[in-house]
Amino acid sequence: MTLPKFSFIEKLNETQLDELHALYKKMWWSTDRTKEEIAALLKNSIPFPLINHDTSELVGFARVLTDEFRYAYIYDVMTAEHLRSKGLGKLIMQHILSHPKLQNVKYFELTCVPEMADYYKKFGFTEDYGKVVAMRLSKY
Repeated sequence: MTLPKFSFIEKLNETQLDELHALYKKMWWSTDRTKEEIAALLKNSIPFPLINHDTSELVGFARVLTDEFRYAYIYDVMTAEHLRSKGLGKLIMQHILSHPKLQNVKYFELTCVPEMADYYKKFGFTEDYGKVVAMRLSKY
């Protein structure tokens, strides 16, 4: 099977927004994400939507929160289930790490389940936070 060509776009159309919502619904961390929440996260982060160049179908996505200087936090790296293990996650990560707005960033961070740690180590991520401790306040 020959893979189609993929490309990144800056703005999602309505069909692609629906596809993004469906993709979020399939991820364990975002099964309850609403379209309103998706609109807010798109507005307040740098999105990385990946589409099938021939069909315009959304096949992958990630987003980044950043100050464009010191920190960039990568969220929601995901690909369509039928295209997993085909290199799309790698394509998304490479695109993020080489994005012009992120070239001055010193620290890229993300969280993942333990079984995905080795995958992200391939991109240079480590589990070493130095002298800092990751912390969270949950309001729900």
